[in-house]
Amino acid sequence: MPKLVDHVSYRKQLLRQCFDLFAQRGYSSLTTRQIVEALNVSSGTLYHYFPSKEALFQQLVEEITQQTVVDAMARAQEHATFEERLLDFFRFLAEHEKHFQKYHLIILDYYQHRELYGSDAQAILQAAIDRYDQAIQQYVGVSNFNLCSQLRYYINGLLSVRMMLGTTIPFVEQARPFIDMFTQAVQNAPGETTER
Repeated sequence: MPKLVDHVSYRKQLLRQCFDLFAQRGYSSLTTRQIVEALNVSSGTLYHYFPSKEALFQQLVEEITQQTVVDAMARAQEHATFEERLLDFFRFLAEHEKHFQKYHLIILDYYQHRELYGSDAQAILQAAIDRYDQAIQQYVGVSNFNLCSQLRYYINGLLSVRMMLGTTIPFVEQARPFIDMFTQAVQNAPGETTER
């Protein structure tokens, strides 16, 4: 009897493996042959699931974004104050720091070599950023788009610095001054509600 394959699960498994591969080597330097070898699949199998390297990248970004948001929202807890929600969010980031660093490396490679990524990559990445912003707004309870963007900018900067310097200070401890400052900014922002 032929082996039954759950194509959805198998596709997600391939994407998870590609996530590490793209983070380590970068889209620009990977060939389809290298991807096939690293995944230990035939080129026919790869093309069955992903008709091109561009399609693979786009599906990777969509899948990783969706799974990250699902994981975050499943963990989100009800907290009475904004500061507690923000601390909880930074704890989530700390627990998944390596994942976010890999995602960050993939995005940086895109911006360095965007001419190689295909015409749809910018729209896919913008949709991912928008989805992350919505999740952040929901998780911590910030309705102001500019404040939410500032939070995302800080997170990206902190991830970059920690990668470059190999910081051993715990993630939340290093973020604590920003958490205090950002909490104050949200409390003083017109129209923002910090209590639930």
